[in-house]
Amino acid sequence: MYSYQHRYHAGNFADLHKHLILIAILKALQQKNTAFCVLDAFAGEGIYDLNCQESQKNQEYLNGFEKIRKSLEPNYLIQELLTIAKKYQTADHPFIYPGSPAIIHANLRTQDQAIFIENHPQAYTQLKKHFSNQQQIHIHKRDGIEAINALIPFKTKRGLIFIDPSYEVKTEYNIICSLVKKAYLKFPQGIYMIWYPLLQENKHVSLLTDLQNTFNNNIWQHELVPIKNNTEGLYGSGIIIINPPWQFNTIVQDSLRLLLRLF
Repeated sequence: MYSYQHRYHAGNFADLHKHLILIAILKALQQKNTAFCVLDAFAGEGIYDLNCQESQKNQEYLNGFEKIRKSLEPNYLIQELLTIAKKYQTADHPFIYPGSPAIIHANLRTQDQAIFIENHPQAYTQLKKHFSNQQQIHIHKRDGIEAINALIPFKTKRGLIFIDPSYEVKTEYNIICSLVKKAYLKFPQGIYMIWYPLLQENKHVSLLTDLQNTFNNNIWQHELVPIKNNTEGLYGSGIIIINPPWQFNTIVQDSLRLLLRLF
C-alpha cells in the first residue's frame, strides 16, 4: 500500500505539467481579495532534493525540471516555479524541486489557508518537517479520499481541491470519479483539479469520459505527451479542471506551448 514514493519521480515532465497549471489556478484565485483554501489530498513530501539517491536512480528530472532550468525563454509561470525552487536551495542542498505543498505555500496570502493530506509514513514525516511551523497550513496523516469527503465544503466558500494520487491501485480511477461527483454536490463552487497518468492500459479513458459527460462545458482538459510510442510506463500526463477560472486557457497557453517545444 505504501510502496509508492514520489522522490523517485520528482521533477519529471508530469510534475511540470501539473505544477505549472496549479500555479495558474492559484494566481487566478488571488485575483479576488476574499480568502480561499486549498486542499492538497495527496501532498507527498512537499520539497524534493533531486540529488538524493532515489531521484538519482532514474533521473527522471532530466526530462522535466532540468529542461526548464536550462531554457532561454522561461515565461511567467515557469519563472514562478523556478523562483519557488530557489527559495529552498541551500549550500548543502542546491538542487531542489518544489512539490505542490511548496507551490501552494508560496501562493498563500495572509487570509488564505491550506490543508495538506498525506498517509505515507515517510512522506508525512518529511511534510511535517517542512511545513509544521506555518500557521496557515494544516497537515493531516489520513487517507486522501476520506479527507476530501470529510473536509469540504470550506468555510472560506472559495477554494481548490487538488487530486493527484499515484493510481497504483487500478480501481482508483473509478474511485476518483465517484469522489469528485460526490464532492461537487457538497461544494459546487469549488475548483477541482485532477491529474491522471497516460499509460498503455488506457485506464484514464473511463475517468475522463465520465467526468466530461457529467460536467459538460464546465470542464477544462489538457494532455502532455512527450514520450511517444512508449510501450512501458508513463508516456504522458493529463489534467482535468472542473470549474476552471475565467479565461483559464489564455492564462496557461504560453506555458503549455513552451513545454511542447521543450519536449
